Amino acid sequence: MNVLPAMTFVPTKDSFPFQSKLLFLSDKVRVLLGPQSYEPPSASNGVFPQGSLSLSAPHAEVWIQGKQILIRDRSSAFGTYVNGVRIEHQTLLQNGDILTLGRKLLRSYTTPSSVSDTQLKPIEASIVIVGV
Repeated sequence: MNVLPAMTFVPTKDSFPFQSKLLFLSDKVRVLLGPQSYEPPSASNGVFPQGSLSLSAPHAEVWIQGKQILIRDRSSAFGTYVNGVRIEHQTLLQNGDILTLGRKLLRSYTTPSSVSDTQLKPIEASIVIVGV
């Protein structure tokens, strides 16, 4: 039995809230990570709920190459981070990594009062990789 490689995104306590995701990866298919636009968020896609102000559309992409899962930032406004380090090129993801899409935004006098503290949080997830 052949099992497709998969990665799970489990939100950390510091993340903008989202439902855990299980993404199955196949050769030559890049999965876009970003906020809800046309497709609703689900547990099996790279779409996150609207609301995090540090998430760009599309923000990043993940794919499998050989036996490695890679991620690349798509010129997002607030960056993509693996274990707290901003990535500039395609980067290897490993089991247990912390992936952050965007960064925590600071409230200032220019922040509208309608913006909640939750909306200032990035998407942050612990990564679990299986089948690679």
